[in-house]
Amino acid sequence: TVSAGSGGERKASLAELYVFDMATRTIEWREPVLPGINGYNAMLKGPGDLVYVIADRRHLVVFDAARRAIVHQQDLEPSFGLTNSQQGPRVFVTTPEGDIYLLMVKGIARFDPKSYEVSMVAESPVAIGPGGDYLNGRIYFGNGSHLYSYELPARQP
Repeated sequence: TVSAGSGGERKASLAELYVFDMATRTIEWREPVLPGINGYNAMLKGPGDLVYVIADRRHLVVFDAARRAIVHQQDLEPSFGLTNSQQGPRVFVTTPEGDIYLLMVKGIARFDPKSYEVSMVAESPVAIGPGGDYLNGRIYFGNGSHLYSYELPARQP
């Protein structure tokens, strides 16, 4: 992110993606791959070298870390609104079966990693804020001081 913390001063104009070599603890590559982006809000490791990324709470990006290239990009805001946001939001929620959900302010969406299609599963009666976790068929999230959950539909065989 280019945003400064409390009392901080903004130093950069574009957010960058980084690839680290964990063995040597060095930066292998870094680049502002999306023009005009202020921050990357969430990332989820996909299959192979793919990484699913949320940028500026509205852009879904599929990044190929090996090729250092974006292979898919979609603006979620027109159809789904913005992703959730608070300290420690968990935008991506995964199930043990490998399903991937996105917490949007106005509801819960499902992400298909094969087609990159996003579809709204349920509209929320409250704005989704912090949270994002899965347990026993339910996705949990917060709004203010309250905890909410949504029971996911049974999986189709």
